[in-house]
Order: sequence, then structure tokens, then C-alpha cells
Amino acid sequence: MSVGAPKLSGILGVFFVKFYTREGNFDLVGNNFPVFFIRDGMKFPDMVHALKPNPKSHIQENWRILDFFSHHPESLHMFTFLFDDIGIPQDYRHMDGSGVNTYTLINKAGKAHYVKFHWRPTCGVKSLLEDEAIRVGGSNHSHATQDLYDSIAAGNYPEWKLFIQIIDPDHEDKFDFDPLDVTKTWPEDILPLMPVGRMVLNKNVDNFFAENEQLAFCPGVIVPGVYYSDDKLLQTRVFSYSDTQRHRLGPNYLLLPANAPKCAHHNNHHEGFMNFMHRDEEVNYFPSRFDPVRHAETYPIPPNICRGKREKCIIEKENNFKQPGERYRSFTPERQDRFIQRWVEALSDPRVTHEIRSIWVSYWSQADKSLGQKLATRLNVRPSI
Repeated sequence: MSVGAPKLSGILGVFFVKFYTREGNFDLVGNNFPVFFIRDGMKFPDMVHALKPNPKSHIQENWRILDFFSHHPESLHMFTFLFDDIGIPQDYRHMDGSGVNTYTLINKAGKAHYVKFHWRPTCGVKSLLEDEAIRVGGSNHSHATQDLYDSIAAGNYPEWKLFIQIIDPDHEDKFDFDPLDVTKTWPEDILPLMPVGRMVLNKNVDNFFAENEQLAFCPGVIVPGVYYSDDKLLQTRVFSYSDTQRHRLGPNYLLLPANAPKCAHHNNHHEGFMNFMHRDEEVNYFPSRFDPVRHAETYPIPPNICRGKREKCIIEKENNFKQPGERYRSFTPERQDRFIQRWVEALSDPRVTHEIRSIWVSYWSQADKSLGQKLATRLNVRPSI
């Protein structure tokens, strides 16, 4: 887990978990919030560029972020988390985790269900308001790391419960949103959280570089029983992460102890740059009758049938404003006011143009009329719908 940019009024926490299973590794790659800013993975590089520091001044600036996302109203739901009171986690132990993407679970009979994964800390979710974040972060910029390390060392082991939500793919069109859209949550009153496991951190790392810095994750790393879905963002993440890891750690990064599977399966794919394994076999290919290495057994995958054109296009049920509005209305009046004030401060940046302010007020007006009116009054702008 790690906490980092973006920084407007909140912090996006990365929540990655590597499962070392008997059938290989499964990387569950997610965030501390259950949704994401964009649904189209092709826009990921531009999103990252907007969130990173200005290439001229090397300063992270609000106007660049607000400019980019003014073109993407699907980001509103994510901003109801980022600009909310829970936007800055108190520390790692008090932070939710979410797989965000929709995966597929499939049994031996070949029956598939869409699934979302959720981590819930048993000690609850706690966050910092702005003045608390300044005080805590100002006194120790590594406070979250120290809290986690000290808690584990003292035997106060952090624990998360793992829950899933599932949808029968045959019911995909029964909702007013697309269940494969990462900017949406699945309503828990209709699709309840089901407990399936837990994670306890009961040991600190022996060497931070070897066991943390060299860790590599990829949503494409799955095991039998878990498969992908047509989630637009997932479809790009399953291959793009490996490109990053090969650049960062080398082509044989999966041989590093932190990333290598603990099971007995292996193959005869040898060599390559930075292959540090000692191999004295004569067979470095597969298959071979001289070295019948054991591979994972075949397993069912969803028998999807594609008819017509398969193309890159906008989803039919964008529904960008309903869930953000519902979430805002679930806040107490005091919490709503803090949310509004954070947006007023962000949109008051002198580099934010009147046009961009008007667009954001229009977006929030479509999510909740009263929210839009309050923003318009405080910013002295009229919504541009």
C-alpha cells in the first residue's frame, strides 16, 4: 500500500495485494476508493500528465488538473471521495481497499459471475481534515509508514476483511449504469458485500528495497477461477503494467523473490537480460519429452461470443451524475459545506478560467441542483450547460 498524488483536497491511496496461491500469483491492483477518474484506459497517460507537476515549473497545480477533468464528467464520482472528509487517510491501517475493476469469477463448470473485490479494515476508516493533515504531515512526513511499522512491531497487527460483490453477466443490462464502468459503484442494498477472507499484516519486511521497492504488480496476473471482463480500463491495464515493470526492473522481474510464485509450476523459458537464476538443464524450450515440466492444468474461461463490430466507442449508459449526486446528498450538512468549500478553493485558483469554472458548476448542478447553486453563488458564475 502507498499514499500519493493526486493532491487537490485529498490523496489517492494505492492498495495492491499479491496473493501467492498454489496455482500461481494473483495481483489485485486497486485504490483506497472504489471508483476511478476515467473509464477509458487510452486516456490514462494524459490523466497522469495532468496530475503530475507542471513540466515548466515542476509544481503540481490545480488549474491543470481541473482543466483536464473538465473534459471528463465521469470523474465527478471520484471527486466526491477525493474532496470529501475521507479524502486524506489517517494512515494505512485505517484505509479501505478496493479492486476497482470488474473481474470475472468462473467455476469448474464454466459458470461465470462478474465480481468486485473490497477490503475493509477491522479497526475502521479514519481520515484527517486539512488542519490535522498539515499538523501530522508537518511533524513527520513518514507518519503513515511509521504507524504501520510500529503497530506490527508491537503485535498490534492490522487486519482487513475481504468482501466480494457479484453480478450474473446475464443481468448486466438490468441496471441504469454499466456494471463494467470503473466510475460506478455497485449498490450494496441490491448487491450485498459477501465475506470471503481476511488479510493480517503480522511481520515487517526484512529489507525494504528487496521486499517492497522491487515488488511488481499487474492486473493481468491471475489464477484459475479468476478472469478478466470487458471493463474498458481493465482491458488496457492487463498489458500496460507489465511494460512498466520490464522498464523499471528488467525483463526477468518475475524471477525476483518478491514477485516469483511460491508454487511448483515452472516452464523452460530461460535466458534474457538480468536472469540471475542458475540453470544447468539442456532443454530450454517447451514442450519436451526429455523434460516434461509441470504446467498449470487447463481451466474454463468465460465462453464469450462476440457478434458484430468490436470497437472503441462511448458506452451507452454513461450516467455520469446520478451516483455523485446521491453520494453528496448522503453527507451531513456540515460535511456538504466542507465539500463545497474545497471546491470553491480549488476553482478560485487564478489560473482556472471562467469557462472551466462554469463547466464544473454545470457538472455539479447536474449531480445536485442545490450543490450547483451554492457553488455558483460563492464563485459568482453561471453554469454553462
